[in-house]
Amino acid sequence: MKAILAAASLCAASFASLASEWIAGSYEPPAESDTAAFFAPARNDVVMRDFRTRDVAIARAVWRVAAPGMRDLFVNGERVSSTSLPPLTPYRKRILEESFDVTAQVRKGTGNTLRVELGNGWYNLLPLRMWYVYNLREHMATGTPCVKATLEIAYADGVRETVQTDESWRAAQGRVIHNSIYLGVVEDRRLHVDFNGRARVVKGPEGKVVAAGAFPKVVVYDSWHAKSVTQLSNDVWLVDMGVNAAGTLRAKLRGVPRGEKVRLRQGERIWPDGTVNVMTAVAGQIKDPGRGPLFAIAEQRDSVIGDGSPEFTFEPRFTFHVFRYVQVEGRCAAPRPEDFEMCAWSADVRERSHFTCSNEKLNLLHDVCRRTFRSNLQSVQSDCPGREKLGYGGDIACTADAFWMNYDMAEFYRKTLRDFLDEAEDDGLFTETAPFVGIASKSIYPSARQKPNSMIAQGGTRAGSIGWAVCVPVLVDSLVRYDGDLDSVRLAYPALVRYIDLVAKRYPSNDLPECLGDHVAVAGEKHYWKLTSLAHWHQFVTLTAKFARLLEKTDDAGKLMELAGRIAARFRADHVHGGGKVGSGLQGEQLFALYHGLLEPGDVPAAYELLKQDIHAHGDALTTGIFATMYLLEYLPLHGDAALAARVAMHRGFPGWFNMLDCGATTLWQQWSEEKCKSVSSNCHPMFGSVDEWLMRHVLGISVCDDAVGCDKVRIDPKPIPGVTSASGWLDTPKGRISVSWKVVDGKIEVDSHLPDGVMRGSERRK
Repeated sequence: MKAILAAASLCAASFASLASEWIAGSYEPPAESDTAAFFAPARNDVVMRDFRTRDVAIARAVWRVAAPGMRDLFVNGERVSSTSLPPLTPYRKRILEESFDVTAQVRKGTGNTLRVELGNGWYNLLPLRMWYVYNLREHMATGTPCVKATLEIAYADGVRETVQTDESWRAAQGRVIHNSIYLGVVEDRRLHVDFNGRARVVKGPEGKVVAAGAFPKVVVYDSWHAKSVTQLSNDVWLVDMGVNAAGTLRAKLRGVPRGEKVRLRQGERIWPDGTVNVMTAVAGQIKDPGRGPLFAIAEQRDSVIGDGSPEFTFEPRFTFHVFRYVQVEGRCAAPRPEDFEMCAWSADVRERSHFTCSNEKLNLLHDVCRRTFRSNLQSVQSDCPGREKLGYGGDIACTADAFWMNYDMAEFYRKTLRDFLDEAEDDGLFTETAPFVGIASKSIYPSARQKPNSMIAQGGTRAGSIGWAVCVPVLVDSLVRYDGDLDSVRLAYPALVRYIDLVAKRYPSNDLPECLGDHVAVAGEKHYWKLTSLAHWHQFVTLTAKFARLLEKTDDAGKLMELAGRIAARFRADHVHGGGKVGSGLQGEQLFALYHGLLEPGDVPAAYELLKQDIHAHGDALTTGIFATMYLLEYLPLHGDAALAARVAMHRGFPGWFNMLDCGATTLWQQWSEEKCKSVSSNCHPMFGSVDEWLMRHVLGISVCDDAVGCDKVRIDPKPIPGVTSASGWLDTPKGRISVSWKVVDGKIEVDSHLPDGVMRGSERRK
């Protein structure tokens, strides 16, 4: 048994030391040209290993596992992880090896079994055409789902052994005959899993296997049973789980005849006739030249084929969906609410705050934001957990502070930062998503072959727009302010400077092309794409100058600030007019200039007045997109207009968060418009979650200052607003817990706060 390493003093039961290898069963992906073959039935691989331990107490047993696809892990038949999703990284550069403490599962002095069930995950994607265009297989690393693992056993007498993956493992075909991280799973319970084959040593991904360390695993962080079950027709039922969330459904099915297929169709909404609306979570379209340009909607759907058992539980382990509603189709006994359990998935991030106030609508909004955040922490911080599941830089940039104000994001964001740095390693250009999936919208660095407004990477172009690249310095800055992490500054600084050099050389006059702008703004989104590009370029450079000062690179900081000054001058020359008007005077245009400090001091009062006038003209409602919405809720309270910010945040009609709640939303929408979110847009999108940052910073009153290092400088400044008479909460920091409670008594605010040692009171975040 060459897979087991023992100390030199071990007896004949010892095993030789060899490195673990990537192994798989008999499955091999089809040829890339054979699109239809990817959708044909193909059983998943299962590999297992029997081994015997010494008759000595086991001090500790740790199973280290790397798997680029999905993996379900078992020790002696006991499941090791509550979900099957490993960390997603740019696999050509890096694969994270997770560690599981299995001391309680490994038995001493007897036979033991390790088993790994493999799924496709991100490593063997279907050739879907996302939005009819993108085939992710053309850009992401792909290959045979495989595993590389080592079980390390430490005995009480000091002896150590290891069990490693190699060709001595046995292999079988599993009962899953289809599995897609986007489309779902088909399981045939009639199939037998017979370990009559041997594992194959396979190539595996190109990247280096590195320890995942403290990166939080994806776990089932909450679960609940269905709210109701309604019969729609013969053999069709609608299950309402009560709220929208990401994860899997655990269904208890009874009376399914042998060979009968039961389908579970998931969706975030229902149509007027009560059936599930699958469109908001549609991943894309399946295209095949042999069957016409379009032959299937890529919906979330899981199926199970019964084996005649009177009752069984089905949970599709090799996918995750976002849903509130499930349509059950097929012959089975009438289901009951207790037959369906929502297993909500999220990275296992630690709670770091609490918020409550006297306004129950705001408390509900806080809960909705947090449910949206957790649903989008599936190894990457995604834009939505259903139809895209991708780590977009822009979405991260406008919500990072909101996430930090709720959870300990340190390890998660260190890994996210490394993903973006990995993708930029070869050409120095930051991609729109990390891992890169082929999207290069409004590229800052288009190739000669790329059309000006193309979203598709062509001719080697991988760089996204500057507004999405800015997430890299934003992540670094957040790690400094909230965690005191200067190592990430040192790690990222060379890449940030390299990127700035590349862009500055290409655009010596700072005449940057359009970027994606203030995404999904109500008014004029496309009108100010050029303006936002310069503002984000200025933000990128000024943040990098801040890092240069932290690293005591004085010359660098000076040169970067000189460049920032030239960018600001170009911004004013191109976009600022008389009387403080920016661009055409839209809210978003005014806010990009004010928030980023791009105006001459004398123009600021007039520009701010125009902003407020436009807000009032729209009935104290916003017209902004994902960035300027965050700016609005931060800028107004810091300039004496907390009540106006509150009226915007609590606006009851379109557009606004309360409109979402009044329409029954239990997670945040991708669009302000309900009509779009009924048919084409995600209903679980965190990019408008900056409102939760406002709740913590300005309603509760805890704000981490811009110049803080590890939360050592905070501002305690609760702002009473109409409709709120009290609030209380806390924020955990590396230095201890900050707590605040306040109430209005006889028209005056009474505040009680506590700061731990080492935390000082700072000034306003933005002048």
